[in-house]
This record gives sequence, C-alpha cells and structure tokens, in this order.
Amino acid sequence: MKVLIFGGTGFVGKYLTKELLENGYQVFVVTRNSHKMVSTLGSGVEAIEWDNMSSLSSLKNLEQIDVVINLAGESIGNRRWTPSVKEEIIASRLRTTGAIVTAIDHGVIQPKVFINASAVGYYGPRGDEELAESEEAGKDFLAQVCREWEQEAYKAQAPLTRVVTLRIGVVLGNEGALNRMTMPFKFYIGGPLGTGEQWLSWIHIQDLISIIRCVIEHPGLSGPINAVAPNPARMRDFSKTLGKVLNKPSWLPVPEILLKIALGQMSEMLLHGQRAVPKKIQSAGFEYMYADLEEALENALAVI
Repeated sequence: MKVLIFGGTGFVGKYLTKELLENGYQVFVVTRNSHKMVSTLGSGVEAIEWDNMSSLSSLKNLEQIDVVINLAGESIGNRRWTPSVKEEIIASRLRTTGAIVTAIDHGVIQPKVFINASAVGYYGPRGDEELAESEEAGKDFLAQVCREWEQEAYKAQAPLTRVVTLRIGVVLGNEGALNRMTMPFKFYIGGPLGTGEQWLSWIHIQDLISIIRCVIEHPGLSGPINAVAPNPARMRDFSKTLGKVLNKPSWLPVPEILLKIALGQMSEMLLHGQRAVPKKIQSAGFEYMYADLEEALENALAVI
C-alpha cells in the first residue's frame, strides 16, 4: 500500500515511517525540505515538497495513494499560550487538514482511509470519569483545538474514504514529553505536578504505531479512536513509577500556583488530565505490547 504522511519528520512520524517501510508499505512524506527529510528518515522514503500554504493540486502522482496520515501541527508545549500562539496552534492544524480535505474532494488524492491526529485533550477536564470515544467534547482551549481539528477532518468522509481521528495520549518514547518529564528527576527534584490526583492517559510509542497499522488494515475501524494504553495513571502514581525506573526519588510536588505562574494557561494541560480508555481499538482485538506503565517506561527510558 502507498502511504502519504504529513508531519513525517516529527517524533511519531519517524517511528511510523520506519515501521511501515519494514512491513512492505511504500511511504511518501510531505516536506518543505526534501534534503533535510532524507537526512532525518534515510533512504527508502519518497519526498514530496509542499510549502504548507498552496493547494495540493499542484503536486503530481498522488492519485494512487491508498492511505493519508496527518500528524502535522504547531507544538502545544513549546511556548506560553499568548493569543497569537493559540491562534497559530489552531490555524496550523486546520490549514493542513483543510488542504488534505480539499484535495480528497477534488480527486487529487483518493485514499481508502484518512487518519488524522487528535488528542485526549478533546474531552477537557473530567475528573475521575472514564472517557470512551462516545463522550462529548470539553469546553477548554485544548478541547476546542481538538474539536475543530476533528470536524475539519470529517469533511473528507465519503463512500470511498473512511476517516479516523486518533485521540492520542502522552507518548512514551525517546523524544517528546518523556524527555522533559525526566529532567527534574535527574537532579533529584522530581515529583508530581499539582495535586497529583489528575489522570494521565499515556501510550508507548510502539503501541501507538501498531494502532495506526491496525487502523489501516481493519476497514471496519472509523471515527474517533482513543490511542492510549488501557491503564491510565494518576499523576502521583506516574511520577512514583518514573522515579522507580530512574532509581531517583519522587518527593517534590510542583505546586499548582507555580505552574500557573511559569506556564500561564498552558498549565491547564498538566493540571487537569483525562481518564481516557481505548474501548474501540480493544474491541477490534488489538493487543498491547506495553499495557503496564513500569514496563513501558523501562523500555522507553532504555533508549533515551
């Protein structure tokens, strides 16, 4: 099968590209810089240059693409959420997704499946409530981002194209959030954020990639899918387990007020988690390699 990936040079994209190539897929990655892409992803991947602004109709030979996967979007955790940053977080997602939807509508791309990234932030702060895919969206900023992103993606839904939105949790691997979370522990000042009672929905990078393959290969899967491990953890338990794996103490909670001063509104995504559960993917028979948090952290940290 021929797979077209947007955001293929990012953390998840690099793992996904490697997995697909190893399993016989032909992979095309959309990029602004083909030379940089080749140095990042290596040989075997075909680069398609696009400026992320113009119409995808200017690109050639996309008619034979079977799968489109969109992982592209401005990072939500690199800067304080000023009004301009919040606008770019939303616009960057809608811009790329909208271009893909238009290309599908116009027959430039005719995929059997369109997989669009989303996040468990879709549900907003919900306390201890277990959140399956049928639950409604939350009301905060991250929920707004996810809701608008998914709504844009579902415009591509058609008899020939099924659409899947992956509501992804915190991804555990050798890049991304885990790198930042381990840093305080290395200086013996690790601990839970805020009260520690909030839920953290997580997933090992290998399981996330396997879920994406499962979605590609199972035509019955469509709509939103919680891409999370089956055992979410409270922040205090996650921090305790992380300290154990690192052989470092987890003793210094970061007060909520300090996070709000340091991060502003961005602190919301750390202080108010979601207890998302992967009902749809488990109902499809998916089996996790890393359903246990300690095993997942041990594997992820072994390669950092």
